[in-house]
Amino acid sequence: MKQWLSFIFILTSLIWLMPNLVHANKAVIQVDHLNIRSGPSLSHSIIGKAHNDETYQIVDRKDDWVQIQWNDKKGWVAGYLVKMKKEQPVTSEADHLRVRSEPTSLGEVTVTAAILNVRSQSSTNSSVIAQVSKGKTFTYIAESKGWYQIKLDDTKTGWVAGWLVTSDAAENSTTSRTEVTKVTLQFNGTNIRSGPSSDTTVLARAHKGEQFNVLGKEDQWYKIQYKGKEAYVAGWIVKEETSSNAPPPVPSPSAPSGSGGLDSKTIVVDAGHGGFDPGSIGVSGSYEKTLTLQTAQQLKQTLEQNGAQVIMTRSNDSYVSLSARTIISNASQADLFISVHYNSYPQAASATGINTYYYHSNAKSLASNIQSGMVGTTKLRDRGIRHGDFHVLRNNNKPAVLLELGFLSNPNEEQTVSSTSYQKKVSQGIKNGLENYFN
Repeated sequence: MKQWLSFIFILTSLIWLMPNLVHANKAVIQVDHLNIRSGPSLSHSIIGKAHNDETYQIVDRKDDWVQIQWNDKKGWVAGYLVKMKKEQPVTSEADHLRVRSEPTSLGEVTVTAAILNVRSQSSTNSSVIAQVSKGKTFTYIAESKGWYQIKLDDTKTGWVAGWLVTSDAAENSTTSRTEVTKVTLQFNGTNIRSGPSSDTTVLARAHKGEQFNVLGKEDQWYKIQYKGKEAYVAGWIVKEETSSNAPPPVPSPSAPSGSGGLDSKTIVVDAGHGGFDPGSIGVSGSYEKTLTLQTAQQLKQTLEQNGAQVIMTRSNDSYVSLSARTIISNASQADLFISVHYNSYPQAASATGINTYYYHSNAKSLASNIQSGMVGTTKLRDRGIRHGDFHVLRNNNKPAVLLELGFLSNPNEEQTVSSTSYQKKVSQGIKNGLENYFN
C-alpha cells in the first residue's frame, strides 16, 4: 500500500509539473562544466561543455535528458542540472546582466571559490538558500564579521563568507598601481558595441574565452581592439588581466580557525537513500535515510567551519537517483565525493563497526585516511577499507568513497549512531582524515 501511495504521489507531481515542462523553451545551465553528450545517456560521447547560467534553446526531451541547440549543433544534457523556463528573447545576455549588476549599495564582491554557498544569515550554521560559481560578481549591501550580504536579484539577498570572495574595496586600493591590458569574455553571446553604453549599436557577438587588448576605459566599459577597429565591451562581464608589475593581492578576511588543510577545497556530500527509499530499517524502527541526512548535514557544518565548500546531493527527505548523484559530482568542480550510509545485517545482530569502500585506485588513499580518522574519534570497531562496486563510486570521475557508519541491525550500535554526539564525532573523524589526505 505504501509503495502505491508513493507511486501515486510521484505521478501526481509529474502531471502537475508537465505544463511547465511542455511549454518551457529555454534551458538554463545550473553548474559549470556540464557535459554535452551526443545522446540522452551517460554512455554517449561528450561533444562539448556548457557552463553555469548559460541559456540554450530546448529542441527535445527524453526521460531525464534535454536536447539543446548548442552553437550549430544539437546535444543532450542531464535534466537534473538545468532549469527549464519559458521566456521572451532579451536584447542579449550581456544587456540582461546589466540590469542585475547596476551598483546600488556598498560595492561588489567576486566569488573565488568553485562553488559558494549563499546563506540566510552571516553564519555557517544558517541555511543555504542558493549556490553561486567562481567568477560571479554581486553587489553587496551590508558587511558583518567577515561576511557580505549580497543581492542575488532585485528581490532576494543572502550572505557569503568574506574569505571566499574578493571585494572591490581591496581591488580599488591597488588601482593606481595596476593597469588592465587585456580582458577575457565570461559569457557566450556578449555584445561588442560601438560605444560605452547598452544603447549603442551592436557591432558583433563574441563568446566566452575570447580575449581582447584594452585601449582604455570609460565608466564601466572597456574600449577594446576588435578586428582592427575600436569597440566597447561591458566591464562587469569580463575578466581583467593586469600588467606584470601589479602589487601582490590584498589578503582576504580571515577564514575560520583550523589547520588550513580544507581551505579552498570543494567536497560533494551524498546522504544515502531518501524519499520513498528508506534504506535499512533499524531494530527499533529508525530509517537509514533519516540518519544519513542528519549525519551529512552535521558533516557539512563541520567541513565548512574548517574552510571547505560543500555540495549536497540532497538536503531534505527527497529521492535522488544514483545517476543523478554521480551527475552532480561529475558536473561539479569538486575535489572529492563522500557518500554516507549505515549498515545492516539482520542475520547476525552482533555485527558492529564502520568501514569505507572505494572503487577506483585513485580513491584508496582517501578511503584509508578517512577510515583511520573515523575510528580514532568514534572508537567503533575498525572493519577496514574495501573495494566496492557501487554505482556512485564506479561512475564517479572524482576520488569517491562510500562510508558505512555503523549497524542499525545491532540494538546497541543503532542507539549509539542515532545520537547527535556520535554524528559529531564521526564528522570530526572524517574531517581529520581529509586533512591528512590533502596534506
